[in-house]
Amino acid sequence: MPDILIINGSARLNGNTQKFIGKLTEEIAFDQLNLLEHYFLPYNYENQYPAEDSFETFAKEILYHKHLIFATPVYWYAMSGRMKNLFDRLTDWVTLNKEVGRNLKGKTVQLIAVGTDANLPDGFTTPFFMTANYMEMDYKGHVYFNADDTLSEEKLIEMRKSFFSFIST
Repeated sequence: MPDILIINGSARLNGNTQKFIGKLTEEIAFDQLNLLEHYFLPYNYENQYPAEDSFETFAKEILYHKHLIFATPVYWYAMSGRMKNLFDRLTDWVTLNKEVGRNLKGKTVQLIAVGTDANLPDGFTTPFFMTANYMEMDYKGHVYFNADDTLSEEKLIEMRKSFFSFIST
């Protein structure tokens, strides 16, 4: 099992986010989960979820990997709704299932963001960085890909080397 898990929050399985994941991870071993393929409801304070809610099964996959990479398109200047839903459900791990949540401590976290603006919106990385800090994970940074730009092979190699520099592959 690879050490790296990429969680793709896109509403399209073969959209720009997935295309950039493919380019960035060339020759890198990783597992991937697509939020689009999993059903779990938003967080609720009563912690009452129907039997078909698969958050616990989905999220436990996170525990089997050392390095977590959240990949999301930029939707209305923020992470995708599916990604936000996942982050909200992590609340279950700091309230009800604390022993599970504690297993996140020490994992590394990175962000892949894909949009069409020249730059990532101000504050976009804050939820990722702050959540990592709160869960005692090590936030290692982000990479932003403008889907309207052409990415040269040299720039891609530079991005890949920088993004994965701390991981011994």
